[in-house]
Amino acid sequence: MAKYAQVVIDAVLSDNQSWDYTIPPTLSVTAGSCVTVPFGKREIDGYVLAVSDQTKVAEDSIKPLTAVKTGISIKPELLALLPQICAKFKLRYIDVLKLFIPSAVRGGKPKRNGERRIPEYIHKADHKVVLNTEQQYAVETVLAGGERVFLLKGVTGSGKTEVYMHIIERVLAAGKTALVLVPEIGLTPQVLASFKARFGDIVAMLHSKLYGGEKFDEWLRVSQGAARIVIGARSAVFAPVENLGAIIIDEEHDGSYQSDSNPRYQTHDIAIMRGKWHHCPVVLGSATPSIESYYLAKQGQYQLLELTKRANAVPLPPITLVDMAHEIRSGNGGIFGREVLASLLQTLKAGNSAMVFLNRRGYSQSVRCLQCGWTAKCENCDVSMVYHRDDEQLKCHYCAARLPFPPRCPQCGGTYLKHGAMGTQKICAELEKLLSQAGLINVPVLRMDTDNTQGKGTLVKILEKFANSSPAVLVGTQMIAKGHHFPRVDLVCVVNADGGFVADYRASERTFALLTQVAGRAGREIGTTGKVYIQTYMPNHYVYKFVQNYDYPGFYQREIAARQATKYPPYATIVRVLVSGTVDTKIIEVIKTMMVPLRDYDAQRSAFIYLGAMKCPYGRLQNKFRYQILARIRQDMATATIDFMEQVVRNTETQSLARSVKIFFEINPANLS
Repeated sequence: MAKYAQVVIDAVLSDNQSWDYTIPPTLSVTAGSCVTVPFGKREIDGYVLAVSDQTKVAEDSIKPLTAVKTGISIKPELLALLPQICAKFKLRYIDVLKLFIPSAVRGGKPKRNGERRIPEYIHKADHKVVLNTEQQYAVETVLAGGERVFLLKGVTGSGKTEVYMHIIERVLAAGKTALVLVPEIGLTPQVLASFKARFGDIVAMLHSKLYGGEKFDEWLRVSQGAARIVIGARSAVFAPVENLGAIIIDEEHDGSYQSDSNPRYQTHDIAIMRGKWHHCPVVLGSATPSIESYYLAKQGQYQLLELTKRANAVPLPPITLVDMAHEIRSGNGGIFGREVLASLLQTLKAGNSAMVFLNRRGYSQSVRCLQCGWTAKCENCDVSMVYHRDDEQLKCHYCAARLPFPPRCPQCGGTYLKHGAMGTQKICAELEKLLSQAGLINVPVLRMDTDNTQGKGTLVKILEKFANSSPAVLVGTQMIAKGHHFPRVDLVCVVNADGGFVADYRASERTFALLTQVAGRAGREIGTTGKVYIQTYMPNHYVYKFVQNYDYPGFYQREIAARQATKYPPYATIVRVLVSGTVDTKIIEVIKTMMVPLRDYDAQRSAFIYLGAMKCPYGRLQNKFRYQILARIRQDMATATIDFMEQVVRNTETQSLARSVKIFFEINPANLS
């Protein structure tokens, strides 16, 4: 029986230091055990990396373990991948170890908050689907491909989910398990319902919106092997599922698969690591693959599989661009273009449903006084507060600060308060007026965004009501844009398509993907013709032309040529070092300290295409100032240069000047703001 445990503790320490503890004979401890240990004058949680009969530490200075959390441990596979994950993303051991076991599980058995809720939109009796030729080829190729990575590019409605299910059926028949990842929590109920209908109670779900007791129970079912299929959002890539036969990442292009908070990691890379460990295929599915993934498929690193038509042979809906500048010039100052409104009313009167997309929540995005220019801004963040009419409050979408909506300007007392760009709440309010005027007072106008889906079961209720009401209108943000299948949706309207064009090299890619995905919600069943309207003030923008023609190959060719010319990923690697803290002068000092060796390194090697330090676009969030170093690195110099940058960061963290700041290291971040 081993006498010593090598433990990584949950404390703020530099590097990946571990500590040796003796194992009392009354405790059963193995590599991966979650333990409690004495550290200084307190008891602290830790994770056992290894156990041994020997130690290099003096016997009289080693303390014994205090306790072991029974039934909760890290699987050998994940423990073995720990160094690889930390090296890939420049993370500390403790940060990754905590990803392996969710906080709800680490804290012990919490009280359950009710049973799992399955949408009744959705939950239909399963029926065996006969695959078409393209689908069957995809299934057979994946299953014969060993541990390869496959990019499954399929137009919206092409039956990618059915391909996933057939792969999983075969995997289960071989005695193995499967992991399915979806980008949006909003997709989880529908995907879960489909899989439950097909596979029953061997399906578990894992995502951040589960209550503590639910998450504990689901995680335990997976860990103990009771659940053989795991469905979840990004963090589910660390699920303790064993004997994997397939890993599937649906909507693989979605930016939410890259964590933009500590610890920062890319889900795809973790999935591929696990796939290699289990010698199983990884399937990346999307109608609009990320530029990087499609590039890797073109280079032969991934195997490309394509589904070129909808599974039920219904054509993709035609897309009409609506020039809103022309609408205004012709005297229409409303939310919808004239043709859009007429078509919307016609759709509803025919008994069909519609979806209205706007990627901004709230009622209005800003409030400004027309007399003195005062703007409602968050005291903790450099952003405008958003007006929410439901509860008459101004809210910050970054730190959750709230203020009552002022009847008068707090600065001059004026009553001329102007609302800025509209959000989903205002769209709903205006729609209800328009439908009432048209005599459609019984048509429900539903809203789905992160503001009204926080409560337990509210998301499912909204989706169920929309699925079971016909006609109906669903207004929402990107939560409604992808993955959902509603047979009666005959019209989709994008209210303001231009909002995605921000100062980011991925802006065009994100806009193309989002618009293509939301367009794909229309006309998915035989009997619906499908109509899509995209309202824009820039109808001649090249992205809209590619969207209108569903021309992903054309868009890719233009985008990849631009990336090559400007040396952006995949032709370079971007590293961001983000520094935040409450005193901006100290942050600036830390930034300057790190820039000295980086400039010296570049002077000797010319490794950087670009190297600069600046304030972040959002210079203050949650009462913390934010500055960053941005580097674009030559691809042939990427590995060595990233290692050097990491060492500069680690060296800086040990200096006294960095005690009051936090430094985050990101490789090819999904969001540069």
